[in-house]
Order: sequence, then C-alpha cells, then structure tokens
Amino acid sequence: MTPPRQIFFLVTALLLLIVVGWLVYSRTRVPKSGSEALNWAIEFQKVGRYDEGVEVLQTWLKGSNRDTSHDGFLYQQIAMMYIAKAYAKPTTRDQSIADAELNLEKSLDFLNNEKKQNGGLDSMVLEGVGGAYQVLGDMTDKSKCRYYEKARQALVRDLPLIHGDSYTAYGTTVPLEPVRAESRKQLDGVNEKYSKSGCRADGENQPNDPYPAH
Repeated sequence: MTPPRQIFFLVTALLLLIVVGWLVYSRTRVPKSGSEALNWAIEFQKVGRYDEGVEVLQTWLKGSNRDTSHDGFLYQQIAMMYIAKAYAKPTTRDQSIADAELNLEKSLDFLNNEKKQNGGLDSMVLEGVGGAYQVLGDMTDKSKCRYYEKARQALVRDLPLIHGDSYTAYGTTVPLEPVRAESRKQLDGVNEKYSKSGCRADGENQPNDPYPAH
C-alpha cells in the first residue's frame, strides 16, 4: 500500500472514530437548548441513524425546560426526518410516511392552538408543513390527493401571513416579496400536481388509501 493510500485510510478511520465518539457522547447528555437538540438530531440523520435523531427531538419535546413556542417547528423537523428515512430505507417506507404525517398533524395542531390563544400563526412553519405534505404526495400513488390537498391548505393559509415590504430581526432586514413569490410558486406547483393527478375538487381521498387520515 502506497503512503498516500495509507494516509487516506488513516484519516478515514480517524473521522469515523470521531463520528462514533460524538454519537456515543451525545447519547449520554441532555441537550441544553432546542437548537442543540436539533443539531444533534441532524448529525444522527447525516449518518443514517434516523430513529436516534427522532428520539433526541422527542425527548426534548417532553422536557419541562424547553421553549414551547418552538414545538410546532420541532414536530415539523421530526416529520422531515421520517421523510428522509422513507427515502433511505424503502423496506420501512410505509411506516415512515405514516410517522411523518402524524408529526405534521401534531405541528398543525400546535399552530391551531397557538392561533386560538395568541391570534397568530407561524408563517415559516406553515410553509414547511405545506412543503412536507407535498413531498409525501410525491412519494405515494394512492394517497396523492389527500397529501396534495393538505399541502394546498397549509400554503393557502400561509400566503396572507407574508404581508408588508420587509421583515427585520436581529439587525437584519429581509425583503418579503421574494418570500411571497416562493410561496406562490409552491402553491402553483401543488395545484398543478393536484390537477394532473386527477384529484377531486373536494379533496377526498382516493380509493384504497393505504395511509388513512389521522
């Protein structure tokens, strides 16, 4: 084995040890914040350990020290991890899709409760939920209409929330017209898929839907 190849394998082995060591270390600690919990979950996802990533976020969501205002976002992130798992592990795809939908429903339930209590909705989370439902529609055959309809509902609710010319936070100002344009683009895309899939106008499930509504 030539020296360059030896160096390559040594570096690869070292990186693998670092990753494994971090994963073992993270399992023995409790995240100090929601951001830290999300970062850990993402690291698990990068190495294909989707269930551990989900477990980190679920454990954080059960804790009493969390900022509950972020729960809707975290449920959405759990759903995205299940979607990633569905792509990566076809043998458990159906269950991953069902788990993703369950967590999207939890995210929507949280948003609806927040609206009742505070009179507002989180536009970013709604857009993320709409995008996730669209992906679920793309992944299935018999459930396309139901998922595309849920995507439409979320995006239709989201668009009016993006009002004004700009948004400023933490000293940074973001123009909102590009955000509105992207939201419209997503909604147009879902509407087109909905139409091409032959979905009924009332959004009812197609026959023999393997993923019944929760």
